[in-house]
Amino acid sequence: MTADLQPGKRPARKFQMASPAPVLWVFDFDGTVTLKDIGDAVCSRFAPPTWRDIDDAWLRHEISLPDAQRQMWALARCVREEAIAYCREVGQIRPGFVELLDRIAARNETVWLASGGFDFYIEALLGDLFHTGASTSVENSFSRFGRQYFNRTKFVGDRIEVEFPHHDISCEKCAVCKGNVCDLAKATGATVNFVGDGASDRCAIGRADRILAVRDSLLAKACEARGVSYTPFDRFDELP
Repeated sequence: MTADLQPGKRPARKFQMASPAPVLWVFDFDGTVTLKDIGDAVCSRFAPPTWRDIDDAWLRHEISLPDAQRQMWALARCVREEAIAYCREVGQIRPGFVELLDRIAARNETVWLASGGFDFYIEALLGDLFHTGASTSVENSFSRFGRQYFNRTKFVGDRIEVEFPHHDISCEKCAVCKGNVCDLAKATGATVNFVGDGASDRCAIGRADRILAVRDSLLAKACEARGVSYTPFDRFDELP
C-alpha cells in the first residue's frame, strides 16, 4: 500500500475525453453546387418538350431515375462540343462554393461528390472552377473531393448514350443513391453532412446525420413533410 492511499479507498482514475468523430460532407451537383439543374437545362435546349413528360413520370415515382434518363437523353440531338459550350453558358456555380470548400479543408474535414448527373458537364464546370492556369486535367479538377460518384455519357455523332457504372451504390430509384453514399460515408466513422436539393437527394433523409438543403427545394419540402430538421440555404457562404 502506498503512503498516500488510505485503506478502503481506490486510486482516482484519469478519464480521457473522446475525440470527436471526423466530419464528412457529401455534395450533390445539379441544382446544389450549380444554381440550376444542368442536365435538365441540356434536355430543354437539345431535346423536344416531351422530355418533360418523362421527367414528370420519374417525379411521380412511376419509373426509376436511370430509366427516365435513358429515355430523356435519347431524345437530345447535339455533338459533345456543342453540349459542353452550352453547359458552360448556363452552368453558374452557387456563390460561396470554393470558399466553403476552403473552410472545410482548413478543418481537416472530407468532401465527397455524389451526383445523378453526367460526366461531360460536371468535369467541364469543375475543371473551369478550379483552373489555376497550370492544368485543366480532370485529376486536378477533382483533387478537393475524396470520392466522386456520377454517371457517364458517350457521344455518338449527335446522339448521347448514358451509362450508369455505380451498380454497388444504386437503389431501385437511383443509379447513384445518395442514401447509400451516406451509408458508405458513415461506415468510415464520420459524422455525415449531406448537401442537396432535388428529388434523388431524398434518399439521404434519415441516412445522413445532418441535411443541408437549398431553400424551398424538393429536398427541403421532403424534410418538412417528414418532420426532419434541416438547414436551409441559398448561398454557400451561409454555411459554416
